[in-house]
Amino acid sequence: MNRTVLLITAGLIILLGFLYFGLDRISFNNTGTPSGAVTIEQSWVLPDELDEVSGMAFLGENKIACIQDEDGIIFIYDLAASRIEKEVEFGDSGDYEGIAVKGSTAYVLRSDGIIYEVQDFLTAEDPKVREIETRFSTKNNMEGLFFDKRSNGLLLAVKGKDPDSKSYKGIYLYDLEKDRLREAPAYKLTFEEAVFDDIRKKNVQNTFYPSEVARNPVTGEILLLDGRRPQLLILDDTGRAKVLHVLNKKDFPQPEGITFSKDGAMYISSEGNPGTIHKVRLK
Repeated sequence: MNRTVLLITAGLIILLGFLYFGLDRISFNNTGTPSGAVTIEQSWVLPDELDEVSGMAFLGENKIACIQDEDGIIFIYDLAASRIEKEVEFGDSGDYEGIAVKGSTAYVLRSDGIIYEVQDFLTAEDPKVREIETRFSTKNNMEGLFFDKRSNGLLLAVKGKDPDSKSYKGIYLYDLEKDRLREAPAYKLTFEEAVFDDIRKKNVQNTFYPSEVARNPVTGEILLLDGRRPQLLILDDTGRAKVLHVLNKKDFPQPEGITFSKDGAMYISSEGNPGTIHKVRLK
């Protein structure tokens, strides 16, 4: 009898160990069950300067431009060498949350809606910087920023309260050709779709807090991260929610940045001690 109990106990311990370590690097869907849709292929542990990495943009040739939410510095991180290659100062200390790159110009988003345009940021010894004011403020808590080739503009995601409505959160477009922010959202997160059924709040704006936005260059899908509760939301190219994955908090304690290489490889950065970048595969 005692031997039977010992065998059952040992079996349970082995099973629990398998579950813990086997699922350690898997994402979960919105019901908390394993989805297996997001897996980590490669990881980089970032230096102390990027413990609070809050945004990134892929530059090509294994280079990623990163920012962190305290210093007005663009960090060029070399994935192949696993080190910071260059630092580009563009402003004073502040709450910087997003970065996008178009050609030789970088755009950095501050949480109060100010956009910093940094020209020739990779080559100029003293890059020319322009501050762009928008109608957003700290109440909106702006975090997501992405250069969208389709519209030749910057997508800006509202993390906090939308300036126009309590029934949705908008993803807005800053038109680079006309050099102005469009008033109406390019996309609306209404949280009406079935993927939100298990997490929808009475105040729908508390359902999801976008910390980053990006478009997959291959599929056209729009992806959003939630930094408060590690989640990855996938929208179709019209902005309708398709899938919501809950990420493993051990690997993604506070996901803040998402970027793609030209061939569609996806990278997610997360604040933490230390900060990390993961190359992930999405089924």
